[in-house]
Amino acid sequence: MNKTPIRSCCAALLLAALPALLTGCPKPLFSENVVRTSDLVYGAGYVKDNTTELGYRLKDLHFDLVEPTDGPATLRPAVLMIHGGTFLTGSKNDENLVRAANGLATEGYVCFLIDYRLDGDNPPVEKSWQPDTEDTKDLNIPSLAAVRAAFVDAKTAMRHIRANSSTYGIDPDRIAVWGESAGAFAALAAGLTEPGEFEDDGNDLPVPVENNPYVNPKPSVIIDCWGSSVFTNDAFDADDPPVMIFHGKNDKTISYLLALNVKSKCEAAGIPYRFYGISGGGHGCWDCTYKGRTLTELTLDFLADFMP
Repeated sequence: MNKTPIRSCCAALLLAALPALLTGCPKPLFSENVVRTSDLVYGAGYVKDNTTELGYRLKDLHFDLVEPTDGPATLRPAVLMIHGGTFLTGSKNDENLVRAANGLATEGYVCFLIDYRLDGDNPPVEKSWQPDTEDTKDLNIPSLAAVRAAFVDAKTAMRHIRANSSTYGIDPDRIAVWGESAGAFAALAAGLTEPGEFEDDGNDLPVPVENNPYVNPKPSVIIDCWGSSVFTNDAFDADDPPVMIFHGKNDKTISYLLALNVKSKCEAAGIPYRFYGISGGGHGCWDCTYKGRTLTELTLDFLADFMP
């Protein structure tokens, strides 16, 4: 009587188990037509350093480039993407942010995922910038210095992208800014405030030449995911770019009322907008849907309408 070799049995069992093993594997972060280039530099920002004459030193600011490998090499649309983290934590490596970038890049968008200075970097405190802290007292913001530095860095990134548009093969007139949570505060600041505002760190610190200070940082559109305009409520004007607002109605970190405030400010100024209030959605509503449409799908719809 012939016996089946042990190795054959083991191979058969492995093949039988393979579908289950594959089902349990995490999905890859990037599609086949998307590539990521990490830790490029978009500018520099001042951080505390008592060993220098100024009391500050310049720190390189980094980004990751996530782009499609197919399609045209020039005049591609771009999206600057800014992570959240209460101006305390977070990075361009946030997996949800990376997956969102992949979803956009798969459809032909070139994405720039940035790091920016956080509270722990001890950026300069610009004493002349004193927004209404009454509006922000419930947001657990660590310091106004970190907020302002994030706004400066977001605009620095916008300038870098536009100044180097030919290098990246993008259309300088089709650059969106997309932010989530604290990053959405910065995205709104980048899109709503005047080009010269938040250009520098103040305190008589010179603007680094690598920050392209004479380039216009205005984006074509703004995408606000569970953010707020509490620091830029006075900046809404009719000539500002269209705004997409995506916010969970049960957000306990950044109140849904603040999303309604952005909506009302857009209406008052005559700024085109799309508003998506998510029933049952909390803060960081990455997997939420609106009428069956995902965040990425709604973003692509918005970009197609306002940044074709």
